[in-house]
Amino acid sequence: MKYEIEYIHKDKDFKDVWNIERNYLEPSTIASVEQTISWDNKNHDIHIFIREIQNDKIVGEITILPLSNEQFNKFMKNKLEDTEINSYTLLKYEKNSSYYLLFSGIAIHPAYKNDKLVLSLLLKGLKDKLEYFSNNGIKFLNICAEGQTLDGQKFIESFLNLKSKRYTKEGYKLYSFENTEELNNWLQVFPKYIENYKKNHNL
Repeated sequence: MKYEIEYIHKDKDFKDVWNIERNYLEPSTIASVEQTISWDNKNHDIHIFIREIQNDKIVGEITILPLSNEQFNKFMKNKLEDTEINSYTLLKYEKNSSYYLLFSGIAIHPAYKNDKLVLSLLLKGLKDKLEYFSNNGIKFLNICAEGQTLDGQKFIESFLNLKSKRYTKEGYKLYSFENTEELNNWLQVFPKYIENYKKNHNL
């Protein structure tokens, strides 16, 4: 086995993630290592990492932050950045509760972008995490994301099916579903996207 999906993380993993994201994003738009560790200490269910076993390093990541209605509305109006969320304002996932979901980070190390297995495992990790939420009565009212790169926008549009709603002052795209019904429809078809991706790449 070359890679493994991880939901429990070591502090050093967050340095790997920061180094991945700086390949694509302006450093000022990336949550610091200390900030992401504080997030993880508050809420252990927000990070999905792919570890390359031989080199013991993180090569892919997804970060999903729960938002309140107020935080979601501010984000969609470009009045809240994920870097402004701290350990006090970050919500914890509670059983039988509802949230909005922010895809704060989606990235694969440039050296591993062409290894389709990494993205396939990230997608599986996301699917399993969403199933875990559902099994614990955790529901989502909408999903949002900011597409700062062409690769990020492609992932958001192709795999998440989110709709572009507006541009930020920096020129990035902000995405969400139209409503909860559209989100629930996506939850039903998302596993098929993963199977098709694996089949198309012989994984």
